[in-house]
Amino acid sequence: MKLQQQEYNRKLKELKSLTANVSKMITKKSEKEVEQSQTQSTEPSPESSTQLSHKSDSQRLDFLAKKSLFIPVVDIPASVSDRVGLAFKYLVSKTSQNWSMVLDQLEKNGGFKDIPSKDIRKFVYQIPKTYIPPIISRLEKMHQDAGVPVSPKLVNVFIDSLSLSPSIPSSVMSQIESYCNSIRSTSKKGRLPRETYELLVRAYGKNSNLEMVNSILTEMKQVGLQPSKNTFENILATSVYKSKDHKQAVEVFDTMKFLSNKTKPAERAYRDIIVSYVNNDDIEKALDLYNEMVEDKVPVSQQIMVALARGCTLRPELKVKAWEFIFEIYNQKWEPTIQTLEYVLYLAAKDGDVALCRALVNKLSETSSVTVRSFSFLLLGYSKSSLYNEAPSIPPILAHENGIRFRRNILADSSYAPSSESSLPFLPVLDLVTEKEILAESSAMWAYANTIRPDFINIESANTYLNIGAKFGSLKEFLDRYNSATLLDRQGVPGTRVIEHENSEEVSVMDNASTTSVRSPLLDRNNTLKVPRDDVTYLIALKAASKARNYIFSQEVWSERGLYRKSDRYKAKSRAEKDKLDFQFAAAMVSALTEMNLLDDAMAILLSTEFQFKWTWKELGVFYRAAGKIGRDDICRTVRGVAGRAQINFGGKIRKRDYKRYVMERGY
Repeated sequence: MKLQQQEYNRKLKELKSLTANVSKMITKKSEKEVEQSQTQSTEPSPESSTQLSHKSDSQRLDFLAKKSLFIPVVDIPASVSDRVGLAFKYLVSKTSQNWSMVLDQLEKNGGFKDIPSKDIRKFVYQIPKTYIPPIISRLEKMHQDAGVPVSPKLVNVFIDSLSLSPSIPSSVMSQIESYCNSIRSTSKKGRLPRETYELLVRAYGKNSNLEMVNSILTEMKQVGLQPSKNTFENILATSVYKSKDHKQAVEVFDTMKFLSNKTKPAERAYRDIIVSYVNNDDIEKALDLYNEMVEDKVPVSQQIMVALARGCTLRPELKVKAWEFIFEIYNQKWEPTIQTLEYVLYLAAKDGDVALCRALVNKLSETSSVTVRSFSFLLLGYSKSSLYNEAPSIPPILAHENGIRFRRNILADSSYAPSSESSLPFLPVLDLVTEKEILAESSAMWAYANTIRPDFINIESANTYLNIGAKFGSLKEFLDRYNSATLLDRQGVPGTRVIEHENSEEVSVMDNASTTSVRSPLLDRNNTLKVPRDDVTYLIALKAASKARNYIFSQEVWSERGLYRKSDRYKAKSRAEKDKLDFQFAAAMVSALTEMNLLDDAMAILLSTEFQFKWTWKELGVFYRAAGKIGRDDICRTVRGVAGRAQINFGGKIRKRDYKRYVMERGY
């Protein structure tokens, strides 16, 4: 056996020497000869065949060796590479490596037996982390067969590779915890290395388990380990994107700022906390942090600019500044990403600039870059069209010099002629100037999504599609979209109750407007995709009923939402979220009944929910003024009483008699 192994090693050494010499010879070949050899015909003439036959042996050797030469892109220890042999051919590319085949060859030649632990670690370190999860069990078995324990450093490699994905399920988390327990069992005091603690913090964060994150931090403090900057950044990212705990995100960021210079926030931390402030409607604080970055000369990024632009759109007075942040991306010579272009589209949609929305989506379509988000933003642009406003406003982008040029160039370079059967169905006009055009193109887009891109259809896009019909169409147009694009979520709803749908003849009597000219004929088919309705869907439906002054449809919406509240999806929401959504619907119902001049019905809803919700003048203002116009002083008194009691019961406002008692007891 030893003789065979020695013979194998001798032949392998000779082969390596040969390939090294041939590799040197290949590099000396001139580029001209290579080009000529590549352009030669695959069927040479007799003359060329004769010339080829007179080539030197070394040149033929160059050609054959080049075809069979395998130079690995990884540096493997000699003790392992001797057993891998010609399986190196599976590692000659950085983008495509077959480590499973390498392990097959390694196992056939003894695996990790008699290989030093240091070399085993070096070998595993060379495996890209994305390749490790599928082969972890094999690596563990090879250690077991060789009688070599898996070192804590390799366990950390396994944990790191398992926690690469954006979110970690409980099953994977259990595997990670078992690895940590194995490290604790070999430790004197049951403590973990710093690297393992930090990997655990990241893993629990992606598992959305903040309780365990805090537990690990407490344990680190007990063993005298100060969390590193990377650990704080992982906790901050978890608070912002996973748990959406803004308060904790602010605490973590402030800790990073004032703990030490080693943990001072960099671009990543500033980016995450700015996103958190924007998500919590505090753009003013986000702008302060941006100015702080500029003063402290912390590098900014494209993602920060996009987040600030998104936040500025929520303030009418900052809409022009939103575009300034977008154009700063171009001033910095950064190549805009697809996500950046999507938020440029979002800004245009929020501004109601339909022409720019269509042009941007058309540009994305030319490179097949239209995504679910950009499709939803296009529909949002339709729904926000300035045609809905009595006094159309100028798009904020036109208040910026760069914005004027940007918009003009985009529109001038747009062509809406279809280039293929899968092209988006734009109307052949530069802008949509009538409600009929908006309804027609949005219907065509929805039909396109149904037939060609069903992945575009979700509850967000469906609600926006319905909102377009509610704003610009008749009740009949809205009902057509409502019934063809959405359905009641009956999962968990008792099947004994039945909702009687409004008679189509009754609708036609109340609203004779035809939808034939604005509805895509593709939607006449019965195979249209439908998504389950949610709370926003019912709010939009109430708005449509209010606009058409259709009390019957508003009753149907009210009744169906009662069934929806029994569905599994609604029951899964938290108590606070349920209360918030119920209040929104009750306020919308009061507003709709007020619009229909059914003030007594609106009052009945208000009184029945007085102690359930915190009613304010924001929800009751229109109702109060409507009652005052027709002289219903009784309703006005009741509304004032409800608003006043809500301030006491929910807002903490002190009553007059309580204030008097307070003064009498204090003496001043």
